[in-house]
Amino acid sequence: MARYEYGAGIADYVVQPSDGLWAVATGAVITFWDAADGGTQYTDLQDMSGAAMTTVHADEFGALPRFRGPDAVTGMWADAGGSSRAWVEAHNVVAGSAPGQMSLDWLNVVRDFGAKGDGVTDDTTAIQAAVNAASVAGGTLYFPAGRYLLTAALTWASGVSAVGAGPRASILQSTDQNKDCLVGTDVGSITLERLQLSGPGRGFGSGIRFTRYSAPSTPSITLRDVLIQSWGGDGIFCHQLANTILHRVRVRTCGGVGVHVQAPQDTILGGASVSMTAVSVEGCVTGGIWLEGMSYSSLNACAVQGAPVGYRLETCTGVSLTSCGAEQCTTGLEVYGGKGATVSGFVTKGSDGTSVWLTNSAAGVVLAGVSEVSPGSGATTCLRTDTGTISTVLGLTAVKTNALSGTVNRIDPGDASVVLAGRSVVPSGGTAARMGTAVLSAGTVTVSTTAVTATSVIVLTTQTPGGTVGAPYVHARIAGTSFTIKSTSASDTSTVGWRILDPA
Repeated sequence: MARYEYGAGIADYVVQPSDGLWAVATGAVITFWDAADGGTQYTDLQDMSGAAMTTVHADEFGALPRFRGPDAVTGMWADAGGSSRAWVEAHNVVAGSAPGQMSLDWLNVVRDFGAKGDGVTDDTTAIQAAVNAASVAGGTLYFPAGRYLLTAALTWASGVSAVGAGPRASILQSTDQNKDCLVGTDVGSITLERLQLSGPGRGFGSGIRFTRYSAPSTPSITLRDVLIQSWGGDGIFCHQLANTILHRVRVRTCGGVGVHVQAPQDTILGGASVSMTAVSVEGCVTGGIWLEGMSYSSLNACAVQGAPVGYRLETCTGVSLTSCGAEQCTTGLEVYGGKGATVSGFVTKGSDGTSVWLTNSAAGVVLAGVSEVSPGSGATTCLRTDTGTISTVLGLTAVKTNALSGTVNRIDPGDASVVLAGRSVVPSGGTAARMGTAVLSAGTVTVSTTAVTATSVIVLTTQTPGGTVGAPYVHARIAGTSFTIKSTSASDTSTVGWRILDPA
């Protein structure tokens, strides 16, 4: 049976008040009972060395020292010889706890449940017992530094968290290529910190697989300082995440998607309010970070390297990427349907296909400060927008050509113009005009504009013929000041339209 520890906690300090409340004097002898009045005394107590005792002596502050209570007892009535008793509760299970006993504090999987963490012993049963014990009242499992071998998936429970000594120190090592590491259905309120989940490097298992069956969502999942690597399937696969944080999570060399979050559209509450910060995915065969059906979520300072599709937003609503990047990916970012995706400061480097692809009627997409850097030899397009998509593009830096269909509102596509729904709006007034009209006099006219440069391409067309019409051409220019239009006919008085274009 389990013994629980008592005393040495803030709730065990009792002063001598003046309002008639229960008080303990310095050095008072305290006995423990199973009732507030009368009842049976508990005499099966132990000090912290394991020596038997029947009473406890208060310390110089009137506090209970640390001691162990009777088997499986989680609360007792304390009697200091006065007219009333006080209720005290246990706060930690002691080594040898039986599965299913209530846990009121952190549980050490080695000390309390016999896991070895030696990289040789199968620790599956011991760790599962720890999860089961913590699930009774909610608790935190502590994994000291070590490699814990697993031959089967650990079935996780709501309210159970786990903390290790660091992602390079506390390692859960799966040995079955077709088994996941952590699984749970309809779970929530779970935190995993400072751990490594390592797979066998092949097969179909995933590092974390949390699925939803009847609950509206998988809420309040927190992963922080976690390394997940070498799984045959996805690194992380979760259904209907809500109110979830992934912070400093690294996923490496998995056969599936690094982080795969799905939200089937059959609930209202699930699939929303997920934040990923400083999440990196490297060398995952199927993809990097994929969100399907998610809403009102953000990715900040995330990185994907070496995946066919770095980021995929499928039928998502109100999802943002800020200061994220994709390197050596065939497609850096794919927005497949959905509404309101916002991408700011996104960089693709070494893309070997299309850097950013909008398709399947994705609407309301805003791309701001997207940059293509050093595309690979197989790269074809920087930005591709398919028919039916609606997007706004600000300050795009492209190396490869763009393939723009659908409705694309574009600001500064390289010549200081604005393209709104397929129509160009170019500055045509003031001292820096880039387009306008000029009337020839005796076959010549000088146009003043600071927008002209030494390398500008100046396009001329005859708008309204006049006099003896000839062919207009650029005769001279002064960079930053003006250019001169001249006609092949000295008696040409036509109105000529002009536009200045500059190399992208």
